[in-house]
Amino acid sequence: MSIQDEPVVLDTNVWIFGLRRHPAVPACAALLNRIGELTVVVPRQILRELQANLSEAELTALFRLLNEIPDRVKLNWRKVRLESIRKYQRLGCRLGDAAVAGHLGELKVRTLVTENRHFLSGIRGLPFRSLVAAEALAELDA
Repeated sequence: MSIQDEPVVLDTNVWIFGLRRHPAVPACAALLNRIGELTVVVPRQILRELQANLSEAELTALFRLLNEIPDRVKLNWRKVRLESIRKYQRLGCRLGDAAVAGHLGELKVRTLVTENRHFLSGIRGLPFRSLVAAEALAELDA
């Protein structure tokens, strides 16, 4: 499995760190620079988190970036089913994380690129894997 071969979800923090070119996580900006090499699904929960955490100028930059690769991006505004959220809460996820996990499960996306949902690696039975941005870049280079 490679992020070049199937859709991925970039977590909220990857978008924020990348758009802001956060010096502590340069791999996020580098990954956004190569976004055209990915097929990206952006679920509703992440869209909502981005709307809540990005400035108007940053949101404009985000949608400008997404509009540059319209055939490689799928915005998914559908709500995740409550049963999916509850399933991941029972496995140990907090509400927002359970919603993201539920989206990945429902959309059958098998890779989440994230910088802060590392606790997911301790939860058994997830239908997706978690990579940090640097690992995602390494897969692109492989």
